[in-house]
Amino acid sequence: MTDDLALLRAANPVPGDDPRYADSRALHHGAERALNQLLCRGRRVRRALVLRAEAAVCGVAALLVLGFSYAAVPAEAAPPHPVTRSPGTE
Repeated sequence: MTDDLALLRAANPVPGDDPRYADSRALHHGAERALNQLLCRGRRVRRALVLRAEAAVCGVAALLVLGFSYAAVPAEAAPPHPVTRSPGTE
Protein backbone atom coordinates (compact mmCIF):
# COMPACT_ATOMS: atom_id res chain seq x y z
CA MET A 1 0.00 0.00 0.00
CA THR A 2 2.77 2.46 0.84
CA ASP A 3 4.52 1.59 -2.43
CA ASP A 4 1.39 2.66 -4.34
CA LEU A 5 1.26 5.90 -2.40
CA ALA A 6 4.92 6.58 -3.09
CA LEU A 7 4.35 5.95 -6.79
CA LEU A 8 1.42 8.36 -6.82
CA ARG A 9 3.45 11.04 -5.06
CA ALA A 10 6.31 10.58 -7.50
CA ALA A 11 3.92 10.87 -10.46
CA ASN A 12 2.51 14.22 -9.28
CA PRO A 13 2.63 16.47 -12.36
CA VAL A 14 2.40 19.68 -10.31
CA PRO A 15 4.65 19.80 -7.28
CA GLY A 16 3.65 22.14 -4.45
CA ASP A 17 6.77 24.32 -4.76
CA ASP A 18 6.35 25.05 -8.49
CA PRO A 19 6.62 28.86 -9.00
CA ARG A 20 4.21 28.80 -11.95
CA TYR A 21 1.30 27.98 -9.65
CA ALA A 22 2.27 30.24 -6.73
CA ASP A 23 0.31 33.23 -8.04
CA SER A 24 -1.09 35.28 -5.17
CA ARG A 25 -2.10 38.35 -7.17
CA ALA A 26 -5.68 39.60 -7.21
CA LEU A 27 -7.96 38.61 -10.08
CA HIS A 28 -8.52 41.12 -12.85
CA HIS A 29 -12.01 42.61 -13.22
CA GLY A 30 -13.30 40.23 -15.88
CA ALA A 31 -12.14 37.11 -14.03
CA GLU A 32 -13.60 38.35 -10.74
CA ARG A 33 -16.96 39.09 -12.41
CA ALA A 34 -16.99 35.64 -14.05
CA LEU A 35 -16.24 34.01 -10.71
CA ASN A 36 -19.04 35.94 -9.00
CA GLN A 37 -21.47 34.92 -11.76
CA LEU A 38 -20.55 31.28 -11.26
CA LEU A 39 -21.04 31.53 -7.50
CA CYS A 40 -24.35 33.40 -7.76
CA ARG A 41 -25.67 31.04 -10.43
CA GLY A 42 -25.39 28.16 -7.99
CA ARG A 43 -27.47 30.08 -5.45
CA ARG A 44 -30.13 30.88 -8.06
CA VAL A 45 -30.35 27.26 -9.14
CA ARG A 46 -30.74 26.12 -5.53
CA ARG A 47 -33.35 28.80 -4.86
CA ALA A 48 -35.35 27.75 -7.93
CA LEU A 49 -35.13 24.11 -6.88
CA VAL A 50 -36.41 24.97 -3.39
CA LEU A 51 -39.29 26.99 -4.84
CA ARG A 52 -40.29 24.13 -7.14
CA ALA A 53 -40.18 21.67 -4.26
CA GLU A 54 -42.34 23.97 -2.13
CA ALA A 55 -44.86 24.30 -4.97
CA ALA A 56 -45.00 20.53 -5.38
CA VAL A 57 -45.57 20.01 -1.65
CA CYS A 58 -48.34 22.64 -1.61
CA GLY A 59 -50.01 21.01 -4.61
CA VAL A 60 -49.94 17.57 -3.05
CA ALA A 61 -51.29 18.97 0.24
CA ALA A 62 -54.13 20.73 -1.60
CA LEU A 63 -55.04 17.52 -3.45
CA LEU A 64 -55.07 15.56 -0.20
CA VAL A 65 -57.24 18.14 1.57
CA LEU A 66 -59.73 18.25 -1.30
CA GLY A 67 -59.78 14.48 -1.63
CA PHE A 68 -60.44 13.88 2.04
CA SER A 69 -63.03 16.64 2.29
CA TYR A 70 -65.08 15.17 -0.59
CA ALA A 71 -64.72 11.65 0.79
CA ALA A 72 -66.16 12.76 4.15
CA VAL A 73 -69.49 14.01 2.70
CA PRO A 74 -72.37 12.19 4.49
CA ALA A 75 -74.97 10.30 2.48
CA GLU A 76 -77.68 12.78 3.51
CA ALA A 77 -75.90 15.55 1.68
CA ALA A 78 -75.81 13.61 -1.57
CA PRO A 79 -78.39 14.58 -4.23
CA PRO A 80 -81.55 12.44 -4.35
CA HIS A 81 -81.93 9.69 -6.91
CA PRO A 82 -84.05 10.61 -9.93
CA VAL A 83 -87.66 9.40 -9.95
CA THR A 84 -88.31 6.74 -12.55
CA ARG A 85 -91.69 5.56 -13.71
CA SER A 86 -92.57 1.91 -13.74
CA PRO A 87 -94.54 0.65 -16.72
CA GLY A 88 -97.47 -0.53 -14.56
CA THR A 89 -98.08 2.66 -12.54
CA GLU A 90 -99.70 5.91 -13.54
